[in-house]
Amino acid sequence: MGFFDLSKPKGTGFAKIPNKQNFSNEELYEKLKGVKTSFGTPEMGLVGDYEAVLYKLVSTRFDVFARIDGKSIIMGKIGTDGVSSVDTAVNYSLDSYLGHKDEATSQADHAVDELAEIIESLENGEEITESKVSTSIKTSSGEALDFYMKQKAISIKPKFDMFDENEEVVYHVEGDLSRLNFSIKKDGEEVIKLKKKPIPVAPEYVLIAGGKEIGKIRRKIRLTNPELSGTINGQSASIIGNLMGSDFDIKVGSVSVGQVDTTSQSWSDCYRVKVFDESYKDIMAALTIICDNVVDSEID
Repeated sequence: MGFFDLSKPKGTGFAKIPNKQNFSNEELYEKLKGVKTSFGTPEMGLVGDYEAVLYKLVSTRFDVFARIDGKSIIMGKIGTDGVSSVDTAVNYSLDSYLGHKDEATSQADHAVDELAEIIESLENGEEITESKVSTSIKTSSGEALDFYMKQKAISIKPKFDMFDENEEVVYHVEGDLSRLNFSIKKDGEEVIKLKKKPIPVAPEYVLIAGGKEIGKIRRKIRLTNPELSGTINGQSASIIGNLMGSDFDIKVGSVSVGQVDTTSQSWSDCYRVKVFDESYKDIMAALTIICDNVVDSEID
């Protein structure tokens, strides 16, 4: 493997996997239509002059495709009907330069990552009926919960509010002057305390609830794709960023519990937060602060 692994670069909207099972496009379609995903159902279509499996309107601007390419299967996002490929390329370049993405791009990139994981399982001969992301959704509505967290721009201490889709504040976060201790409050009551240990290069974060330590996450030393690992509630946990360090997948055990995506950094940090497991809402608020720390360190 070279310095960068570009076969499945998470969060870039592209993946390439060896076609060990020698699937044709039609066989791949038959396999994929039996797998439930979080982003839609497949149909046969064309990408340019090439036959491909398509997931239409994964987001407002993008379709997602998979097709056989020689001895490999390639996956990616393309502009949906009516969206110029030039506009798509310009938006991607702008996202890369600014270090954040709009919602449509993030949705499509996450879908490509989810599809790559499905196809990798199929290539390993596994029989699957649902993606790991889809099976991880445990909410009363059966859909991921959407929030966004915004930092207050004019404040001596770091302060954040986390809003729901109705723009009502659900969590308030306040740090101390040292930026090492954070209190996450819901309805005025502290639900999580987050402590950062200022270890050079690879800081460590401790999560405390009800006076008890419930988790510990430490950053790994990496040049790209920021990653943190540790434990939450006695299970292994990880926060894995994309190539640009702007989008993050959060797992506890082998299950995805949420995603955090950077949406703006012009005057104050702002994040889109998806919660797949409702029981992790409080913890996801704290983990978003950790992601903010990672983003700030990448900028510095």
